[in-house]
Amino acid sequence: MKKFITFGLASVIGASGLFIPFTHEANAQNFEQKKQELDSKQSEVNKNLQKKKEELSKLEAKQEALAQKLKDIDEKALKTSDQIEEKQKENEKTKKEIKALKKEIADTEKRIEERNEFLKKRVRALQESGGSTKYIDVLLGAKSFSDFISRAGAVSTLINADSEIIKEQEKDKAELQKSENELNTKLENVQNTLAKLETLQSDLNKQLDEKDKLFKQVKKQKGSAFSEISELNSEANSIASEKDATIAAQKQAEKEAREAAQKAKEEKAQRQQQQRQASVQAEDNSSNNDSSPSSSNSGSSNDNNNSNSSSPSKKPSSGGGSPVSSNVGGIEGAISTGSTIVGQSPYKWGGGRSQADIDARRFDCSSFVRWAFASAGINLGPVGGTTTDTLVGKGRAVSASDMKRGDLVFFDTYKVNGHVGIYLGNGSFLNDNSSRGVSVDSMNNVYWKKAFNGVVRRVVE
Repeated sequence: MKKFITFGLASVIGASGLFIPFTHEANAQNFEQKKQELDSKQSEVNKNLQKKKEELSKLEAKQEALAQKLKDIDEKALKTSDQIEEKQKENEKTKKEIKALKKEIADTEKRIEERNEFLKKRVRALQESGGSTKYIDVLLGAKSFSDFISRAGAVSTLINADSEIIKEQEKDKAELQKSENELNTKLENVQNTLAKLETLQSDLNKQLDEKDKLFKQVKKQKGSAFSEISELNSEANSIASEKDATIAAQKQAEKEAREAAQKAKEEKAQRQQQQRQASVQAEDNSSNNDSSPSSSNSGSSNDNNNSNSSSPSKKPSSGGGSPVSSNVGGIEGAISTGSTIVGQSPYKWGGGRSQADIDARRFDCSSFVRWAFASAGINLGPVGGTTTDTLVGKGRAVSASDMKRGDLVFFDTYKVNGHVGIYLGNGSFLNDNSSRGVSVDSMNNVYWKKAFNGVVRRVVE
């Protein structure tokens, strides 16, 4: 019978078939050395992994702080934009008032001139009726309008019937001068305030750009940290697998060594038994030459083979887009419902995601859009999980030049696609913003015009 000895067993079985403990000890030392090397390597990887996780945690905190800062600046920019719009209207109104006042001044000056002519006629009539020529000389010798009024005042002391006319002229002149001064002051204040607001908005836009750059930089650093952590995790898993394989190989080698030693011991005992039997047989043959006993030995060996196999199966993942709803009436239903709370629903960051908030009509931009469409039977997502990030994946994309009533319009505010509203047509949209709550705003507003980058989604055909 042929006997096959594996390479692993050859290291622990000598030429004589006896177990050699020194070889096994050498293998054990090799295994221990290998495990120590792997433990050291694993420890180093774990340190680097922990360091990267701490770095990632700091980056996430920094990103969150930047996001909050961007949101605050964005809200301030929106409010400033509304104030600019109001001041522009006030500026135009004041200009119209000044224009109307100038017309009124012209009319009043005309009345004053007519009164002057009347006074001149009165004085001439006085002269012709026998009055002193000194009065007409006084009046006609006036060098200016103010001088004329002053001279007429002197004459009026003698002509009681004309005293009221003089008073009216002085009063009209004073009131017109006062009104003109007030309007000019108001216009100057409005224009100064408008200039300050425009400067503030410019500064806020710069801050938004700077913070946005930082936000993107931190996001990129986070991505790098995630990649490094992933690589370190892979390395850690590889080391752990190698370590497990080393331990398994060590146990297998020890098992094979024990089995080889046991087998060598059994074979030695068998040979000794055969030698004893041969010796006894030889003695029997020498004492009984006429007998030829025979003996036969048979051995049996049992081999057990166990095999296990498994074939894990995975269910194929299925994914789908977000189909466009065929519910034209739903557009008007959503707009009608949303419009009922214009000016009556204060903005709440993260609002609209509980029944209490919905009942109190407290929403943010995305939850407001979800609620308006849901009220018209159109599901744009779950109550607690609908955001601008999920809404921008709904329906299908359309170009800004083709957008129509009921489309969702997105704006890059404190982040890309950070704000959403429902387009109404004619350049206006219905939305819930931090400045005015639920309102109808113009996309030509300086703030919204800058924030709109042409992202439009059609969720209802």
